Amino acid sequence: MTVALVLAFNLLAGFNDGGNLLATLLPSRVRPILLWLWLAVVVALGPVVLGTQVADTIVRRIVTPATLGPILAPATLAALVVVLVSWWQRVPTSMSLALIGAMVGAGTIAGSHVIWAGATRALVGFILTVVLGGLLGLVIARYGRQLLRRLRRGAVLSLLLIVTALLEGLAYGGNDLEKAIGLLSFSGFSLHAAVLFAVLSFAVGSAVGSWRIARTVSSQILRLRPPEALYTQAATGIAVVAAAAAGIPVSTSQTVDAGLLGVGSAENPRHVGWRVARRMVSAWVFTPVAAFVIGGVAAWTAILLPHV
Repeated sequence: MTVALVLAFNLLAGFNDGGNLLATLLPSRVRPILLWLWLAVVVALGPVVLGTQVADTIVRRIVTPATLGPILAPATLAALVVVLVSWWQRVPTSMSLALIGAMVGAGTIAGSHVIWAGATRALVGFILTVVLGGLLGLVIARYGRQLLRRLRRGAVLSLLLIVTALLEGLAYGGNDLEKAIGLLSFSGFSLHAAVLFAVLSFAVGSAVGSWRIARTVSSQILRLRPPEALYTQAATGIAVVAAAAAGIPVSTSQTVDAGLLGVGSAENPRHVGWRVARRMVSAWVFTPVAAFVIGGVAAWTAILLPHV
């Protein structure tokens, strides 16, 4: 049951997070099937290149490992519900906030030992990473535009897009993907098996449902051309790799969105879809609160059912 829920959660990550990542690849005009295959391979390399510090944080620093087992299924179910509602509304939200909020809510109701310092560190890390992504997007767009003018734009831009897309994909694999890796490892999978099943479920999810979010991000927040995609990928990759190195579970998706806002602000603030941006920020606030409540209800139900 728990393993099925974790895989379903990561499948939905392909819907939500895969859409954000693919949004920044669309301006390359490469065929979508090739983009998807390339993304799956690069994401799989993330844990290999950046390590598994984030997976360790998820299973050891939010709720103590000794009390995590009984709440894992209800917490994952609650996170799944919250993200599914957000995806249905075509608003990308944070898988990290959903999972951590649900774990804390379920742990509080079930009497598990919640590590509040770890949960707070994750929340603060999320906020700082999003802010950093936005600021980097602003700075990189402002100075990158001047740099591209001095270089042979076509060839250089294509090469740089490959490099920054690689960085962004590795960042996702070394941070977001590790939530599923950590939970699968805790459920008894070997590390290699956990990575394999996490990558496969993410790849299937992104193939099936990512385009819904990708179109929202690539057209309604900021209409992406190759230069804007380049700046956004660079900002996202740098910010999320820094978080992965510190073992802080953050959201690559939300960092992408913040990077887009920063890039759009540097290019022309009038071209930014601020209405959609406000909906996203509202979703970020709503997600951990809703996940906490639903996680608590799910844990309470799981405790009550055996006695009915």
